[in-house]
Amino acid sequence: MPRVLWTASVAWVNYKYSIGSQRGVTSHMDKIEVSGPNAQQIEFWNGEAGSHWSERDDQMSLMLRPLGAEAIALAAPDTGEAVLDIGCGCGDTTLELAVAVGATGRVVGVDISAPMLVTANAKRAQLPAELDGNCSFELADASSHDFTPAVFDLLFSRFGVMFFADPATAFANMRGALKPGGRLAFMCWGPAEQNDWIMVPMQAAREHLPAPEPAEPRAPGPFAFADTDYVSEFLQAAGFTNIEFEPTQPNMRMGNGSSLDKSVEFFMEMGPVSSGLVNQPDAVRSAVRESVRAAIAGSYVDGYVELQGQCWLVTASNPG
Repeated sequence: MPRVLWTASVAWVNYKYSIGSQRGVTSHMDKIEVSGPNAQQIEFWNGEAGSHWSERDDQMSLMLRPLGAEAIALAAPDTGEAVLDIGCGCGDTTLELAVAVGATGRVVGVDISAPMLVTANAKRAQLPAELDGNCSFELADASSHDFTPAVFDLLFSRFGVMFFADPATAFANMRGALKPGGRLAFMCWGPAEQNDWIMVPMQAAREHLPAPEPAEPRAPGPFAFADTDYVSEFLQAAGFTNIEFEPTQPNMRMGNGSSLDKSVEFFMEMGPVSSGLVNQPDAVRSAVRESVRAAIAGSYVDGYVELQGQCWLVTASNPG
């Protein structure tokens, strides 16, 4: 049985470990080199994808914050601990982790998306004054960054680690930043076919769109870690032990709290439906809009569309 069945509101670095008196000092936030095995993802998240997400941060935060809270509860950050938040995006989980570890702890949020980290940095003002200096954000590719060895107690991520071209190498590199006995905790999506919030609007849109090319299930992307055997395999190859999976099935609430038509626009602008609409004429976009509207109308409740999700909560240890 899933650990929890609940309602959720839907959606790397010149790292210096010592954090000074300025709140969240960040260097080279304006750009990241588009190179290496993750170059495609770097380009993607520094283009329209990162900008669109940032522009809709309120909706995405409302969508994803409860899922992040579930993952943080499982990770159990303790007062005074040092945490590395991978793929931190617009910073919600980084700030929540900063509160959890308190003034004697420290949290570094790492991401490849400069637009999203601009938003994340702006949120640091939300932290209580007593937490001034325990939270920072860095722009870098965590799969290859030269982290200071063995300084973090916890390696955490909420939907931020499924985009590496070579997960085993990426996780081995990140494990090097963990102290002996440190722990890993992340949340990732389960199989796409078990996530109605993706499948229902996407299947409706496909009635009017060219058939997509077959996708490699383990290619970098939201559902790359759906197969737990695969995840266990590369985590073991990266040197982690005590690997465990807990399923959770959130009832996703998506939209912006207004009309059904506004909720339809959410699906048209974000996720796989929006990707399929690139370069499509107005007539096709209109037909997709009507089909998506019909598909989600029965799930529209009080300004939001409620559809089932399925995720994995993954934990592991760095050998002592």
